[in-house]
Amino acid sequence: MKILVCTSEYYPQGSGIANVAYNVVEKLKEKGITCEVCSPVGPDIKLGSEIKYGRMSLLRFWNKVRKHFKDSGDDYDIVWLHNPLFIGKIPFDNCLVTVHTTPHGQVAEKVYPWHLHVYKKIVSHIDEYCLKKFKKDTYFTAVDPTVLTEMVKLGIPKDHIQYIPNGVDIDLFKVRKKDSLKQELDLPLDKEIILSYGRISDQKRPMELIELFAQISQEINNTILVFAGDGELLPRARKMVETKNLQNIKFLGYIDHKKVAPKLLSASDYYILISKYEGQPLTLLEAMASGLKCIVSDIPNLQMIIDDADCGISLDIQGESVPKQIIEYLESDNMQDGKNARSYAVENFDWEIIADKYLDEFKKRL
Repeated sequence: MKILVCTSEYYPQGSGIANVAYNVVEKLKEKGITCEVCSPVGPDIKLGSEIKYGRMSLLRFWNKVRKHFKDSGDDYDIVWLHNPLFIGKIPFDNCLVTVHTTPHGQVAEKVYPWHLHVYKKIVSHIDEYCLKKFKKDTYFTAVDPTVLTEMVKLGIPKDHIQYIPNGVDIDLFKVRKKDSLKQELDLPLDKEIILSYGRISDQKRPMELIELFAQISQEINNTILVFAGDGELLPRARKMVETKNLQNIKFLGYIDHKKVAPKLLSASDYYILISKYEGQPLTLLEAMASGLKCIVSDIPNLQMIIDDADCGISLDIQGESVPKQIIEYLESDNMQDGKNARSYAVENFDWEIIADKYLDEFKKRL
């Protein structure tokens, strides 16, 4: 089988899309499947620019893909497309389209600053137009049940969409002895670490998390909240912590995903994510693989995973009792939750399992 993979980002650059495409391709190659990857960084076919400027740069990339393969799109057994945006004619007859996120959900939940609303609405219409350009017999995958639901709302038949979750490297993200890692990362040995890992943006509600932790700290003093990641709200978040003189909050800024993140997750005790909207966050899967107990907002996709794995709590972040609920959970006998998290990640999110799911979908299309 010869597969062409077209993606707007790929390892070592990018994040969610790059992570899925790269890890699945590597597993497929181990199975003897020939894969050629086309992206702005190659490695097999390099198209477009590595510098991104919003939707326009993505549209330019996919236009280059369209032109490059207009006479050779049928040279492959199947083409795997990641969040494609073809304005013109689609050059591939036999393809599987993986959708990682849609602006539809972001617009509905308004998970961005107010001044971007018009831009996001335009982006949403562009994405909807591009998805509907595919032939009626095209099949899709969604990395999250929420994304699947959004695709159905956009007009994609539900029986043409298969849910395949993101994956995690269970050998890289795993349970380790915490004390030595805390010392290495300059984290306090005498406190439990609650980790917020990801981009510090409006969608993640970092200011609300700081306010929430300030209330929790009035009742218990054996925890520290650690932010790992950068983002547009990082300066404002730092200023808020300084103004409130909160001693038990630490900002690490950007951390290396391969070298530092696995150690930081293993050193932590809890993972917290109070987003108002998410696709399927890779950081949650990495936290679970690392054996962390999880505290998340009760948006459906996060709540589904946490409930199914029995590895933490999901909360209505707008509720007045949230600080009390978190304190009760922190003080409860929850050791088993961390073990459950690791077991669930190994059984459901190992890249070997995810690659086999995609391979099954490819074979169905032959």
